[in-house]
Amino acid sequence: MTSLPSADADSPLGSLYREQARELWALFYAHCGNAERAQDAVHESFLKLQQQTEEIRDRRAWLLQVGRNWLRDQARRKVNSVIKTEMLDINPADQAEPIVALLDSERQEQIRDALQRLKEGDREVLILRYALNWTSQRIGDTLGTSAAAIDMRLTRARQRLADELEQLGFQHD
Repeated sequence: MTSLPSADADSPLGSLYREQARELWALFYAHCGNAERAQDAVHESFLKLQQQTEEIRDRRAWLLQVGRNWLRDQARRKVNSVIKTEMLDINPADQAEPIVALLDSERQEQIRDALQRLKEGDREVLILRYALNWTSQRIGDTLGTSAAAIDMRLTRARQRLADELEQLGFQHD
């Protein structure tokens, strides 16, 4: 990952980065399931914005589109494979016994596999809700829809995730 050249904290680009980077990262993460790749997409988007000479009416939408295009290009090239993310992993050092850590690790792997099998929109709302703990209102504002629509999408996405987990043989208490 590279830092943004001349995007100091006082510049308009630096200010926009502080305002938008975390939200863009979350959306890109939901798209690809890889924390590092999502961060790279954020950086690529802002680098392209910095190089842009034409007026952009909606910078957030432009950044989102550029980042998603970059992620699609990366996926097409199959340069990187999806790796485990530390945010979703249980820390084995916190477990009392190695067998518990192994079982937890297997469960996390099943959940990641099931999430990757979902459509992007389902994965997006689930990650924004459960990995980032966003409210339905915030998700709706970000995705340009109502909180009620997000609640409906979450209900359906949870059911599809449960179905995928069942097909993968997920064992739960």
